[in-house]
Amino acid sequence: MNKKKYTIAQILPALNTGGVERGTVEISKALVDNNFKSIVISSGGYMVSQITRNGGIHYDLDVHTKNPLKWPKIRSKLKRILESENVDLIHFCSRAPAWIGIPIGVILDIPVITSVHMRFRKSNFLKKYYNSILTKGNSIIAISKHIEESITTSFPKVSAKIKIIHRGVDLDLFNPSKINPARIIAQSKHLNLKDNVPVIIMAARPAMWKGYQVLIKALSKVKHDFQCVLIGASDGNQKFQNILINKIIQSKLETKIRLVNSTRDIQAAMILGDLIIMPSLTPEPFGRIVLEAQALGKIPIAFDHGGASETIIDGKTGFLAEPLNAESLSEKISFALSLKPQKREKIGEFARKFVSKNYSHDKMCNLTLSLYKQIIAEYKING
Repeated sequence: MNKKKYTIAQILPALNTGGVERGTVEISKALVDNNFKSIVISSGGYMVSQITRNGGIHYDLDVHTKNPLKWPKIRSKLKRILESENVDLIHFCSRAPAWIGIPIGVILDIPVITSVHMRFRKSNFLKKYYNSILTKGNSIIAISKHIEESITTSFPKVSAKIKIIHRGVDLDLFNPSKINPARIIAQSKHLNLKDNVPVIIMAARPAMWKGYQVLIKALSKVKHDFQCVLIGASDGNQKFQNILINKIIQSKLETKIRLVNSTRDIQAAMILGDLIIMPSLTPEPFGRIVLEAQALGKIPIAFDHGGASETIIDGKTGFLAEPLNAESLSEKISFALSLKPQKREKIGEFARKFVSKNYSHDKMCNLTLSLYKQIIAEYKING
C-alpha cells in the first residue's frame, strides 16, 4: 500500500447536525479517497459513524467546552493525539476548539487552517477578542463572499490570508432520480401532505431569527391554494411552538400550515415541495438549503441578503425578496405558485446546472484539499 500523502486533523465541537458537521464528514471522506489520512476530533455525535465508515479516524475529546479552566487538561490530551498521529496540518472549524488547539499547533510546529462559518457582528471587545482566534491560522477559509466581508470588516489586516471556498452540495445525494418511491411515500406520511395541492416547505432549526413569523405573515397574503410544512418547528420548546400556532390561528391559516419534526431524510422531504423558502431575518452565512433545493430542481425563495444573494439568480434559479419585507416575500411566493409547470421545470433544470457548475460537493472538496497541500508546502519552505 502506498504511503499516505499527508495526515490532516479536523477539529470541531461535535458531530451531530449542521453545515459545519456535514462539511467535516465530506472533507474526511475526500481525504481518504485521495490517499490522505483523515483524523477528526470532536466531543462525539451521531455523525461519528459516517467518519469511521468512510475510513476516517475519530477521537472523542471535550473540545466543545468554553470553560478556560478545563482547557489545559484537554490541550494535553490533544497534544498527545496530534503527536501520535504525526499530523501534518490542523483544520479548526470553530472558536472553542481553536482556542484549545492553536497553541498546540505552535508547540508542535504544525501549520493551521481555520474556517469561518458565522458572521462577525459588531460587538464588544471581549466578543471580538474571542472571535479573533479564527484569524490566527496560516490560512482562513470563508464559506462565502458575505463571510469574507464580515471577517475583513472586523479584522482588515488578515484579508490576504482569506480563501473563499463555498460549501458544496453532494449532487449524488441530492439527485432526484436516486430518491426511491418508498422514501418519498414515507416522507409524505411524515409531513401529512394532501394530494394535488402545491407544497411550500421551510426546513430550519426552531429559532425565531430563521423567519417563521414573517413567512406566516407573507402566506396570509397569498391568494393561491397551498399547503405549508415547517420542518423542524416541532423540535422547539412549547413556548416557541405556541407563538407560531397563535400566529397561524390569528392569520386564519390553521388548515394550511403545519409544524412538523425535523427529518433525517431531508432529500425525500424536499422532493415533495414545489417551493423551498428560507426567510431568515438576519443574513445567512451561506444557507446550504437553497443549493440543495436547486440541486433537486426545486424553486428556492429567500430574502436578498447574506449567502442567498450569492446562491440564487433572481428569476432564473429561484427568487429573492426584499429583506424582512413580508409583502415582497408574499409577492415572490404568489408569482412562483402562478408559474406553469413547464416554466417551473425550466427554472429547476437551469438551477441544477448552476449548482453543478458552481457549488458541487466535489468542487468544495477539491479546493479544500488543494489548500491543505499548498499550506503544508509553503510552511515547509518558510520553516
